[in-house]
Amino acid sequence: MPPGDPDLISMRHLVAEAGASFSWHSHPFDEFTLVTECDTTIGCAQGLRKSKANTLLLYHAGESHGSWSAPRQKPNFWVIHFRAPRNLYATAQRLGNRNPASRIWELAPEQVEMFKWLFLQIISEQMHRRDHFGLMESTWLRLLLLSVDRWAAKRDFPALPPQNAGSELLRLWNFVNAPAGDSKYSEQQLRRLPNYDSLRHRFKKVFGCPPREMRLRLRIEHAKNLLLETRLSIKEIATQSGYTRQHEFTRMFHKQVGVSPTQWRRDPVRQIPRSISAK
Repeated sequence: MPPGDPDLISMRHLVAEAGASFSWHSHPFDEFTLVTECDTTIGCAQGLRKSKANTLLLYHAGESHGSWSAPRQKPNFWVIHFRAPRNLYATAQRLGNRNPASRIWELAPEQVEMFKWLFLQIISEQMHRRDHFGLMESTWLRLLLLSVDRWAAKRDFPALPPQNAGSELLRLWNFVNAPAGDSKYSEQQLRRLPNYDSLRHRFKKVFGCPPREMRLRLRIEHAKNLLLETRLSIKEIATQSGYTRQHEFTRMFHKQVGVSPTQWRRDPVRQIPRSISAK
């Protein structure tokens, strides 16, 4: 029997500030966290552990986790929150292992590039919202899950990342995905990037929207994660997401997600979009 379809809840690519920490938390769904660029300290079921760059962790629903970086450490976190059907973990047994220590893997460079590429494919489906985007989004996520299960087997399953996974387009993505309140990543700075005009057109073709619009959408993804993982007020989350006025943030959140921030925080699992056709 083939595995069922997983449901995406939220995702983010976080470029952490030096010395940043994310205190212990848990949630009623699963989470992939890929650590890249730098070592850091991860909190998991075994307590605190040093994690090298290119470490992938899978937390099951209800498992507490967090991270703490040293003053000179600036890791990247590629985070996917999702709900997996039971029969998927019955098929991908390494992912379904109840021992949290068995769900920590050091990936090869080509596997990391493949993970990033699949991550960006899911983002692209979210942005384009073409016909059957819900099914496509779930299919990319399932492909990622099953790929990780293969990598976890530590057999000869070479990843074949696309040639552009580490290209200028990915560097533009990193720039667009930068913290909303960081003045270094202003609109003017964005336009000064080398080959920006040609990159902007490629970016729009791949992701379905120009870099500026993508940045606005990613602010909402950032807000969703703050709603999930912190007890900050809606006003504080609005500020950390780059909005000076709470009502503007609430309006934009409702426009993109379909419910208010308060409703989504109360029960994010129920707010998973079920549509499979473009609107």
